[in-house]
Amino acid sequence: MFELTMKADSDSFRNNLYDLLQEVAASIIEDNRKEHELPYMISKAQLAKYIFNVSSQTLDTHIINRQDFPKFKVGERILFPRDMALEWIRKNIEVVESIK
Repeated sequence: MFELTMKADSDSFRNNLYDLLQEVAASIIEDNRKEHELPYMISKAQLAKYIFNVSSQTLDTHIINRQDFPKFKVGERILFPRDMALEWIRKNIEVVESIK
């Protein structure tokens, strides 16, 4: 069982809340910075490793072959627009209620 007691007028509470908000803001800024360090057009290996955090094979099986996933062909090479891939993820994400 978990119990939480909070006192709104406590200096300790304000300091802890401030520290927590600072950590959250720093984490958001760091994630945003990492996102934009990648080149605008990324390879399948970069997409798998840095965006989806899966193997290239998993990416092939579940993502890349979808008609609606953004890709760009340059000669024989297929590249992926970083920002469009991130936007596709945001539009197609499903929240999982439980993991079985």
